[in-house]
Amino acid sequence: MKKWMRVLLVLAAMLSGLHAGTEEPLAKESEDFTNKVIWLKVGEKSLMNKHSFKYWRNVLKQAEAQGATAVIFDIDTPGGYAAETADLITRVMPELTIRSIAFVNPEATSAGSMIAFGCDKIYMHPRGTIGSTGIVNGTGAEIEPVMRAKIESLFQSYVKIVAKERGRNPDVMKAMMFRDQEFSFADGKVTVSDKELLNLIADEAIMVHDGKPLLADGICEDIDAVLVAEGLDKTTLVSAEPRGFQAFAQWVGLVSPILISVGALALFMEFKTPGFGVFGVIAMLAFGLFFVGNNMDGNLATGWLFVLFMAGVVLLILEFFVIPGTFIAGAVGVLMILASLMLAMVDMDVYESFKDKEGGVFGLKAVFGFPLIYVSVGLTCSLVLSAILMRFVPSVPMYDRLTSRANLEAGTGVEHPFSELVGKVAITKTPLAPSGKVSIEHGQYDAVARSGYVEAGVEVEVVEADGMRIVVDVV
Repeated sequence: MKKWMRVLLVLAAMLSGLHAGTEEPLAKESEDFTNKVIWLKVGEKSLMNKHSFKYWRNVLKQAEAQGATAVIFDIDTPGGYAAETADLITRVMPELTIRSIAFVNPEATSAGSMIAFGCDKIYMHPRGTIGSTGIVNGTGAEIEPVMRAKIESLFQSYVKIVAKERGRNPDVMKAMMFRDQEFSFADGKVTVSDKELLNLIADEAIMVHDGKPLLADGICEDIDAVLVAEGLDKTTLVSAEPRGFQAFAQWVGLVSPILISVGALALFMEFKTPGFGVFGVIAMLAFGLFFVGNNMDGNLATGWLFVLFMAGVVLLILEFFVIPGTFIAGAVGVLMILASLMLAMVDMDVYESFKDKEGGVFGLKAVFGFPLIYVSVGLTCSLVLSAILMRFVPSVPMYDRLTSRANLEAGTGVEHPFSELVGKVAITKTPLAPSGKVSIEHGQYDAVARSGYVEAGVEVEVVEADGMRIVVDVV
């Protein structure tokens, strides 16, 4: 029991930075964006990485708070997550008072075009294309008709919001998103049938329609040309990419299932080996990185969740070493640990959007889906590895040094006599709740009731004696 007190104390010291009750991440962006032009690169796989959206949200909030001059989205992507993109352009970007500029360099397809829609200005690379914003599922396949109708109805409202906020032509965005009617723009120079999605090349995007550009504000060869077109100072341009604590936090977010698996496996091995050793250290490091890293990553890994996690560990220790056989403490402890691990990976911004019933775009699945998958994957891997280790660990040299293979002769004083008690009848001297005293032949022993509770004076049978405890059951 003492070794587990040391484990808990060391874990508490490692994670003391998680202040109970706070909802602010430990890591703060170190870059100073005052009077700077921020350059955000939206690459091929950026919109398929939820951490990209989280980082962009933080950068945009900091840029607004510090008084940046402008932010430029340098877009070259075939698309990605629709809900996260919609949240960015309808909840985060409309709050910006600084200029937002999209540079289609050279592809802004699907969700990439939605990023461009949400900006104040759009510039095209000479070979740039934008559009084909049709909604598909995460694998790129078609969505079944009923679900598609629901999603498209939702995105109709997004079109109205963005068109109003940015002064865009809603028909252009509808033609890119929905295949429900024919459209004709720029005196018939650009047309799209009801079976197609609109996709514009650079020359088409700047055509005049109803007295203003169809979609884009100009054509630029590179980022320097965009700066010139907007009258921005090139010397103030800063590339905002994750580094330092931000890069570390994103890494932890991505490998959280591995950290859960390693931590759970190490705790299991620590239970199975005497003393406090290498497995305890590994468990502390794994869970320490998990909670601190997820807190830095802007998730709900705050102090109260760590307290919940620690309470779950305490209940497991009680179940194994103090009140074995009840199963209640162990079950509650497991539930507390699972809940703390899952909630610790919930994106704080996504959760806030979920709570916003009017403007939120995320559902329950978007909030808890990935955390639930990560916890499931981590625990499944740890269970599989635990089974493998239990099968082969006796032959592992390190484990071999922790155990003794010597055969002990009877009469040495170190052999265990409990095995001889299995099958004998005993009388409970005290109530077993579930542990207490029993009388077996001419001696008294500490025992645990398999059924959970037995009154005093009841006849029971010894059903198990494993060297650590005697288990009895009512005859």
